[in-house]
Amino acid sequence: MNVRCNKNILIVDDDSMARKLAEFVLTKDGYNVMSVDSGEACIECLKKDSNIDLVLLDIEMPELNGIETLERIRSEKTIADTRVIFLTANDFSKFEEDSKRLGVLDFISKPLFGPEILERIKKVFAKEQVCDKETVLVIDDDRMNLKFAEHMLSSVYHVVTAQSYREALDYLSKELPSMVLLDVHMPDMDGFELLTEIRKIKSCEDLPVIFLTADSDRETEVRVFREGGLDYIQKPFVPEVVLERIKRILSLRKLQVSLESEVERRTAELEESKRKHEILSLQVVKTLASAIDAKDRYTNGHSSRVAKYSKEIALRAGKPIEYQNEIYFVALLHDIGKIGVPDNILNKNSKLTDEEYETIKQHPSIGVEILRNITEMPNIEIGAHYHHERFDGKGYPEGLNGYDIPEIARIIAVADSYDAMSSRRSYRAALPQEAVRKEIVNGRGHQFDPGFADIMLKMIDEDVRYELRDDGLNM
Repeated sequence: MNVRCNKNILIVDDDSMARKLAEFVLTKDGYNVMSVDSGEACIECLKKDSNIDLVLLDIEMPELNGIETLERIRSEKTIADTRVIFLTANDFSKFEEDSKRLGVLDFISKPLFGPEILERIKKVFAKEQVCDKETVLVIDDDRMNLKFAEHMLSSVYHVVTAQSYREALDYLSKELPSMVLLDVHMPDMDGFELLTEIRKIKSCEDLPVIFLTADSDRETEVRVFREGGLDYIQKPFVPEVVLERIKRILSLRKLQVSLESEVERRTAELEESKRKHEILSLQVVKTLASAIDAKDRYTNGHSSRVAKYSKEIALRAGKPIEYQNEIYFVALLHDIGKIGVPDNILNKNSKLTDEEYETIKQHPSIGVEILRNITEMPNIEIGAHYHHERFDGKGYPEGLNGYDIPEIARIIAVADSYDAMSSRRSYRAALPQEAVRKEIVNGRGHQFDPGFADIMLKMIDEDVRYELRDDGLNM
């Protein structure tokens, strides 16, 4: 009775009589029992109550059957570890494959007779009690040593014994104990050789191992640690020493695992914080880009399109994803200096005077002043500063030429010109695609970096219906 007290069991069955019978039997035997009539209600109940120790789940139910219900349970992180026994009135062998996949603990046949249901549940909770103990695998060819080790350790640990390397490797291929006590001297394969084989099992690469030996020489002691043992225990065994050494190493192991878990948790938190920061940064930059474009009613969306074209050119040029993301940010703000240009000049629908043109030419320098203090993005001002430089050196504001112009700016310059020509402006309609292509061909090696111009020309040639500007590459 003590094993079963205070255990909470949830019965899930669409048959009300079956539920009532199970409730009666289990309540009488000391269990706390709840019941629901559907898979959906089961999932909802588990989410609300984290203290349910076991679910008795009927397989044949309408709408959401038992297997579908358990699949949903396993997919929900907060309830994925729920212990489940299947109930069925049919041959359970046809459900075995799904049961193994979903970690079902047992089957109980319906109708639910008292003795059978109580015995099955008792076994499940008995196994749970054993599982609460940490498992120690003792490997020794001497049966008396194994008996003594089991007697010495079983009050604190769940002890598994193996008398040969075959038994040990077979067990470790299926189960992972908390620790191994490994005899050095055994026939067929000694302890050091066996440890080498154990380390080849993927789950056992870091398994703590303590060697057992009657040797007291320095050479054996050195080899124990050189071969990867965490400690050694001399025979004949002194129980207090054995227990203390196992306790110390398992405590250190728990601390190590805890630290690793904490590092993983903190790393995940930092990555999530970084992701949120990047999203916020993108939202802020896009908002600024929209504010820039709003100053010119004829170029709405210009900055976003230039950013998309620039990223596509970088992709086709074989640049890494980090570079592509960087140029997208930089290109979004390439025209930020236009904030300092009067609206009447930006939206003028006739030819600019020399004085007005000189005012327009100030926007790269204004952009640099605005962006240079954003230290978290050290290259953010490059696009604003150099996107009007020309490959032949006749651009502004610095008159740089060729490969002295930063590469990011050379890419943005091509993308910027393409969008300017393919967009309606205050003083003209959008140019036909043939005219846009011809201008880029003519500017190749003069206005534009020839390599990036070639990529832009290929993008134009692929855009047979002249839709590139409309869909923005769907990015």
